[in-house]
Amino acid sequence: GRPNPDALRLDASAVRRGTGRRHERGLRGSGRRVLATPGRLEVVELLADRSMLPAIYFIFSRNQCDEAALACRDAGVVLTEPHEQRRIREIIDDRLRDLDADDLEVLGFQRFASQLEAGIAAHHAGMVPPFKEVVERCFAEGLVKVVFATETLAVGINMPARSVVIEKLTKFTGDRHDQLTPGQFTQLTGRAGRRGIDEIGYALVLWSPFVRFDQVADLAASTSFHLRSVFRPTYNMAANLVRSYSDVEAHHLLDLSFAQFQADREIVRVEARLDRQRARLAALREEARSPYGDIDDYRRQRSQVPSVGPARDDVRELALMKLRPGTVVYARKGPYRGPAAVIASARRKDGMKITTITVGGDRLQLDARDFSQPPVAIGTVGLPSVFAPNRAEYRREVARRLRTAKLDHQRLAEARSPDDDADDTGRGSLAHGPHPVEHDPDLRDRLRAATHAERVEREIATLTARATSRTHSLSDEFDAVLGLLDDLGYVDLRAWRLRPPGEMLAATFHECDLLVVEAVRAGLLDGLAPAELAGLVSALVYEHRSPDEPPPPWFPSTDVRRRFRELAELSERLLHLERARGIAEHRPPDATFLAVAHAWVAGEGFAEVVGAEELTGGDFVRTVKQLIDLLGQIAVVAQDPATRAAAAEAVRLAFRGVVADSSVVTR
Repeated sequence: GRPNPDALRLDASAVRRGTGRRHERGLRGSGRRVLATPGRLEVVELLADRSMLPAIYFIFSRNQCDEAALACRDAGVVLTEPHEQRRIREIIDDRLRDLDADDLEVLGFQRFASQLEAGIAAHHAGMVPPFKEVVERCFAEGLVKVVFATETLAVGINMPARSVVIEKLTKFTGDRHDQLTPGQFTQLTGRAGRRGIDEIGYALVLWSPFVRFDQVADLAASTSFHLRSVFRPTYNMAANLVRSYSDVEAHHLLDLSFAQFQADREIVRVEARLDRQRARLAALREEARSPYGDIDDYRRQRSQVPSVGPARDDVRELALMKLRPGTVVYARKGPYRGPAAVIASARRKDGMKITTITVGGDRLQLDARDFSQPPVAIGTVGLPSVFAPNRAEYRREVARRLRTAKLDHQRLAEARSPDDDADDTGRGSLAHGPHPVEHDPDLRDRLRAATHAERVEREIATLTARATSRTHSLSDEFDAVLGLLDDLGYVDLRAWRLRPPGEMLAATFHECDLLVVEAVRAGLLDGLAPAELAGLVSALVYEHRSPDEPPPPWFPSTDVRRRFRELAELSERLLHLERARGIAEHRPPDATFLAVAHAWVAGEGFAEVVGAEELTGGDFVRTVKQLIDLLGQIAVVAQDPATRAAAAEAVRLAFRGVVADSSVVTR
């Protein structure tokens, strides 16, 4: 029920930076350990030695999963017995025998099979479904001992293991690294322990210089799992609600949704906190009021004194971020004036905070507001190997080392503020002479209350903005969607009925539903051959997600190029209308996959199509399946019979080879 104290002590003794050999030699005899994140091969061997296999090893990168499986195989790791290898070959032959030999070569079949026979595999969305199915069957039968997988394996697939390894507690979302939530952590580690087989399931998080053990313990012990609804009214949904329900019934259904419940509940919480903070603000303002004069005028004059505020808050924040444990700074807070040793730093919602120990052994917390200028290091001290700031002996030892530390006296003199001779109210420091409130004996408490009042005012402004945004209900967004559809001729709001284009929209299920129907209505899909139609429609399906720039698009003809340009212009007009009404914007068309879709429907083989592109087999199959789905809908809703026929033919031509094989349901 609590973090293991041995692990806390080990982690506190670790040197997290400078782990080279020179640095390690310099640390001998210091009582500190040089730790490093264990390698993947090292982890696999440890799990095998301790009978903790089979294991799922989560790595949040497709390429890294492939590289990890390959590295283990290249290192000669073999985790299977001969009879298990024979059964693995049977499963491979049973599931993959219908795939073309050239296609298998492009997919790296020999490497895949070799790794499987050794009891090692990768599993991620970049693999074609038949390969993933083979991995899942082998793992379910206990033949594969280690699977290097992305987090997609934690959802919807029955593959429990004895152990689960999480390499990092952060994953890259495309533009930043996000920390795993308690819900995600629980979902991943929930794979550990096979019902009816294992008495204990093991969940391992690899040591990292950027994550402390207590953070992992907090994550594991958390029972706070927040579900956040991403539901929103779409154009297709709006059309179907108009077709199936009355105005009152449609709005009532939206008001009963989980998303609206969350929004309403959040408003209640925000309003309750607003009430509490407004009452607190009134009390703080009363506490800050001085009978001797205007406290706010005094604070404004103080803020204009050059010696008190030459550095902006962000500059001081940046300087605080650079301070490391063991750094000595000059502190000025309350009655204390003198050097202080930094023992910890933390980023909080209201800025950086550092914890320091004074020469008297007292603990002092400082932030940017406690420095009149950016803090600088005036010396360093070695901290005790075991981090225990709550223990008096730890603080006394730090204070003893601080008193004997060699300090830079020039920097110390520069750090001392000229008004250190005055008390921390700043009496006598104003440029225009003393202020009347300086005669107030409770000035220090009144200034503190005024500072707290400012913080509370900022929080009230933030909470008010949140409450305002939450009151924008789903019904309001639904009405905005209906208004746009009314303007474009899809619905008749006065009569509450669908017009003919609205019937077409109600039958189109796609994330870009309105853009698809607008393209059909504009005739952009008419008069095209099946391969050309598939290529142009792929622009509505594919989305380039790599941080690298996509290759220049290829078009089979000037006519298709012109049509794509008109499709992009149509999309831009819709985006303008959506922005004007505050509606969630649709995804613009992307021509990156157009050449691939055209080649595939035109009859080129999988090996030629994928081999010529920087595209994984799994991404190709998934995108073509989505393309087939949308073409099938166009074959139903298109107004022109020739367009319907071309779309149906494109579906037939696209559903072949590895795409068709990936749709086979196996038991």
